[in-house]
Amino acid sequence: MTSTPTEQAAPRSRQLLGVLLATLIASITAGGVLGGYAIGRITRNRDIENVRTYITSANTVRSLYEVLGKDLDDPVTARALGRIYDIPSGNRDALANRLRNIAWTPPSRPAPFVGHIARPIPGADPHINTMGFRDERESYVTKPDRTLRAFITGGSLAWGSGAPSQKQTISYLLEQLLNARLSPVTGFHYEIVNAAFPAWSTTQEKLLIQQVLFDLHPDLVIMLSGNNDVHWSLHGSDIRWFFSYSDQTYVHLLHELYRSSGHAEWISVPVPYPRPECSVLSSFTLRNVEEAAFALDRAKARLIFALQPNIVSTPKALTEHEQRILQKQDKPYWDACYQSMRDRLGRSAAHNYRLLDLSRSFGELDDATELFIDSYHVADMGNRLIAEALANQIDWRSLKNPPH
Repeated sequence: MTSTPTEQAAPRSRQLLGVLLATLIASITAGGVLGGYAIGRITRNRDIENVRTYITSANTVRSLYEVLGKDLDDPVTARALGRIYDIPSGNRDALANRLRNIAWTPPSRPAPFVGHIARPIPGADPHINTMGFRDERESYVTKPDRTLRAFITGGSLAWGSGAPSQKQTISYLLEQLLNARLSPVTGFHYEIVNAAFPAWSTTQEKLLIQQVLFDLHPDLVIMLSGNNDVHWSLHGSDIRWFFSYSDQTYVHLLHELYRSSGHAEWISVPVPYPRPECSVLSSFTLRNVEEAAFALDRAKARLIFALQPNIVSTPKALTEHEQRILQKQDKPYWDACYQSMRDRLGRSAAHNYRLLDLSRSFGELDDATELFIDSYHVADMGNRLIAEALANQIDWRSLKNPPH
């Protein structure tokens, strides 16, 4: 069987990264020798570990076990995760093995404007196509007749962090629902493309919409978002101009290389940004959304901003595990910022846009039902409920007509 260009490129990519790692380690080691044995040894070990972290994260899928495996000794956490992923209580080894096979973040690669995007993974779960989308389609240059194409942007919830498989992501579930329910009635085929990436704010989403999705024949873009704008503000980043986690690690690698060659500090992550008032933050979010809507209007497409649910916004009756998670959140700030987003985004005059508030989802679930993996993420049940809400609350039949 003939290998694809991506498959042919993978060994070369690994070889290049191996050479880079060896070069960096050699440079850092030399710097350690020049700087003195004792100090150099400590610095060298730390810097080599930083380099290894980036090389590993850039080339492998990070699993849920790598994120939460250390917490499995806590019986409350282990019991909750066991219920979420249908593992019998007390079987720690089975639960650990299950979490090792659940994708949390994809391997990444630097990308213009948006910082980083997913690295292609052919024939795997998760499947990442050559454009960096979690989608098995490889090209969107054309659109088949009687096809409605929608893209979902957002962060890790939209990407599917914690989803048991590709077929249990929001995008995949929504596509199945629409084609089962509406295709027999409308005669249209529905394509739902997962164009999200973990840790993105509405700024990266806007740029992707303006510079990439605009040319891929969209009928609709769903920004399943809002959560990360608040998250980054809480963590001292200005959502208009900041490095996300993948960007920070990459910049740190470049800095280590520069510093190991004997230079003073050159590249660094920006200093913490003062946490803005929620009215200011929501004005940034609104600006991103309206600029995205303007671009899509020129493409004769519509935009839905779906304010995503999280552990703070949900009216769900919380389990013991979920209550623990909630107690660690800055609830007043979350509540104020989400309300400010509802107010501002709901008043936008963009005619091809509407706000869909999903932040209060899951109220039908009781305190015996484990839903949240952590403060922002859910698994198959939560993804299915969000997909159903998107299927039910968007007027899909009107999308065959251009906005006016």
